[in-house]
Amino acid sequence: MSTLFIFISAGIVFAFLFRKLRNNAIQKAACYQLYSVRDELICLVAEDKLEENGRLFQYYYKRINRLLELAPDVGLDNAMEAFLFLQNSKGFEHSLEEANRRAGEMLNLAQNENEEVSEVIANYYSATKSVMLAHSSILRMLYIGFVKEPVSSSFKNMIPKETYAVLKTVSFADEESHRFRHVMHHQAA
Repeated sequence: MSTLFIFISAGIVFAFLFRKLRNNAIQKAACYQLYSVRDELICLVAEDKLEENGRLFQYYYKRINRLLELAPDVGLDNAMEAFLFLQNSKGFEHSLEEANRRAGEMLNLAQNENEEVSEVIANYYSATKSVMLAHSSILRMLYIGFVKEPVSSSFKNMIPKETYAVLKTVSFADEESHRFRHVMHHQAA
């Protein structure tokens, strides 16, 4: 009986260790996506496809660096704060509306740029989504299971307010990624 207990205990310990290593790998991969996007953004400037002093570069470069400052120990709240520039005096919905307004402005600016610029910005939103999802296995399960489209108000009532806010932020990042990819395809045509 004691040998069986030892094997079961060892199996549980190895399962938790494997899970921890796997989560660390997922989190590092998400951070490396952000580094890649930052490098792509800098390459666009070096190739004179984007102005270093321009609003697009400054806006996204600042956001990427803020997220990377928090890496690799970025938490969901940190990711949301950095992604939406949340301010304590303003609520989540206001910050999300502000982020949506700014993303709309950047989308308008990107329409006048090379299609590579739109692709890099779309990659930024995809990488940010990955960072947020990488830091919560429960959130990943909820997102994969329920949130293929923007978070609905009926779903909002079923989960805690903080979880809803993160899911809504992840959904926003996904929507923005698709919007910039759509612009990129129109620029290519």
